[in-house]
Amino acid sequence: MSFRNLYTPLRRRLASSVLALICTFKPAIAQDNADETAAGFSDTFISDLGPLLALFGEQVTIQFMSRTTSWSENIIFSMAPLGVITAVVSAIRVSGPTRLKATIGRARESRGAVEVDLMSSTSPDVCELWNGTQIVRVAGSAPMARILYFPEEREKNPERYGLYNLEEAKKQGLLRRKQGAPRTFTAESTSTSSSCTSYPPNISINLASRRPDLELWATAVFAIILQGGVLVAETLVAYHPSLQKRNRNSPLPISSGLSVTIAGTVCLVIGMLLCSYIVEKSTTETYWRTTNGQKFRLFWVQQAQTVSDESFDSFILFAKDEKDFFMTSHPADVSYSMVVFATFISILGFLAFATGLRALHWSATMAQLGATVVMTVVRSWVRFDVARCPIATRLPKGFELDWLATRL
Repeated sequence: MSFRNLYTPLRRRLASSVLALICTFKPAIAQDNADETAAGFSDTFISDLGPLLALFGEQVTIQFMSRTTSWSENIIFSMAPLGVITAVVSAIRVSGPTRLKATIGRARESRGAVEVDLMSSTSPDVCELWNGTQIVRVAGSAPMARILYFPEEREKNPERYGLYNLEEAKKQGLLRRKQGAPRTFTAESTSTSSSCTSYPPNISINLASRRPDLELWATAVFAIILQGGVLVAETLVAYHPSLQKRNRNSPLPISSGLSVTIAGTVCLVIGMLLCSYIVEKSTTETYWRTTNGQKFRLFWVQQAQTVSDESFDSFILFAKDEKDFFMTSHPADVSYSMVVFATFISILGFLAFATGLRALHWSATMAQLGATVVMTVVRSWVRFDVARCPIATRLPKGFELDWLATRL
């Protein structure tokens, strides 16, 4: 047998063995690639889930921002934020320059429409009315009487039956501005207070019992600790040996991803804090407290009317609890420069925040998502009384004050 005849069968056997090995390992390689693709998809999906959810929550965000009256509430809103786009758009709508308003499609929006949606104030353009089931804010003006009933004054001055409006109560020395309250008028601003007392009364903010300042500040401290804890958790995730696996779809290394995430989170929190402050500062709140600590009952008499093509019947509305103070809220102005800066830093912070999280392990995103869920529950708890309704009694149309006179 020649060497050529011996080599040919050996070559064929070797080729058959190599082909068999290739056929054997090809499914295993394909399976590894499929596993890597699935793992990459799941990591990317989870990493993008937290930042994506932070963009939503429009109505929850507006409900919280429109009732904010202090720095503690601004801090509560900014930590582990929800509704980033809504917050930025709200700040622009309230006090943004015309170019920014045009960018979001609100260049021709009236001040009354903004006040109805985003503020707690009333003005000649906006009022609050009872539609039979709830308090609604409508664009327009309507006759509504705010009456304070002082039981102790009824015996001292029988001719008045203890009934006063705000101006009369001030003249009689029954009410004073609460010292140290945010957004109060100075004692010398009598002309401003007179003009504001002629505005339609604020109903909704006087139905809900405002939480004590100490309670709000304790909640704000908890929110800061929670957001700070998330940053610490992200740092531990980035440097933990078993979790040091970068997201396949992120161009950033882990160390850079952590730095970008922390910087983005800080910028986003500052931006949300400023957006909330802009909306809060767009209204001026005054706290009126009784001079001698006596309690009074607050009620409103609504006359039947049609406002903004919606019909409202005659009602008398009573606050459920006796009070020793109440609030008035009216529009104010905010500088354009603050709105521009808040918009810029919010958008920049969110982009850095979302980009940095993609470079970290998916558990970092879950930590931020968990904090967002917790703070959403906390913010709902802070605004728990926002849907409180008054005690409402329907009145005969055209005889509202006559009905009241027969019940005194």
